[in-house]
Order: sequence, then C-alpha cells, then structure tokens
Amino acid sequence: MQEYEPIQACLLRLGANIDAAEAQGLACGLLMGNEGFELWLRHSFDQPPDERDLNARDCLDRLRRLYEETRVRLNAEDFALELLLPGEDEDFSARLMALADWCQGLLYGLGVLGEQRLKALSEQGRECMSDLLEIGKLPHDEEASDENEGLFAELVEHVRLCVIYLNEELNPVSPTAQQVPH
Repeated sequence: MQEYEPIQACLLRLGANIDAAEAQGLACGLLMGNEGFELWLRHSFDQPPDERDLNARDCLDRLRRLYEETRVRLNAEDFALELLLPGEDEDFSARLMALADWCQGLLYGLGVLGEQRLKALSEQGRECMSDLLEIGKLPHDEEASDENEGLFAELVEHVRLCVIYLNEELNPVSPTAQQVPH
C-alpha cells in the first residue's frame, strides 16, 4: 500500500481540495459504484490538473496507482484493504482527524452514487453507514495514551470492515482471483 505522506504531498502540489485520507475514502465510495479515476479527480480538485503538464504527470501517475490499488484491495477476496492514514509517528490528534476525514470522503463518494443505491442497503449496511457517519464526527482534541491508541486501532479496523461489508452489498466481488499491484 502506498504511504500517506507522498500522496499528501502530491495532492498539495496539484492543489487538491481534500487531504490524502479523505481522497482514499472518496475513492472507496466511488469504487463501490464502479466509478473511474476521472470522476475521482473531478471531486478531489476544484480544477483537475492538466495531464499534459509535465510537472503534474508524476503526481497524477502516483494518484492513478493509488486509485487502482485501492480498487483491487477493496475487491480482494482476502480483505486486503488498508486505510491510507498518517503513520504512528504523527500527532494523535492529526491521526484522529485523518480517520474522520477518511470517513467523510467515503460518505461523500457514496453520496455521489445517489440515494437510490443506499436505500437498498440491509439493516447491517445502514448500521455501518451510521457508524461511519459518527466516526466522521470524531473530536480531534484527544491526547495520545496507550488506551486511546488501542481504541484508535479498533476504530480503524471497524471502519475497514464496514467498508468491505458495504462494498460487498453495493458492488459484490466477482469470484475471479485478483492480484494486488506491487
């Protein structure tokens, strides 16, 4: 899985209106509707970068790889999805904010797909959506502690499992074997 900082740097360099965590959450939401990279770019930037710009090309290639890798991992039979979040060396409040942003991006992406698709969710799917909405409202002023770190890890795993569950409901995985790009 790609690392947070290089993706964040590319998004900043290209003038994105969201951070790396929110961008991957948005990608997951759009991918649940089998939407493509171009739509993701349109919702990540006020003005999408010009792919002909040589200065932007490397960053766009990195973002394209992130989108494709997220697609493959989201649909992998081994539940390989990993959330793109800042590392443990980052300030705890920044990591909390990134997790909240990730959830907000996912919910926005699902919203782009349209209300009709979401109305068909099972009770468990609606519960996942509700949990993601609440996690998207997390306060960012918590102090780091062993207990909070443990709770954070549990939240990250809960979000990951909710996303995998929602994807299975909205976009059932095909039985063909899929490979994760390296």
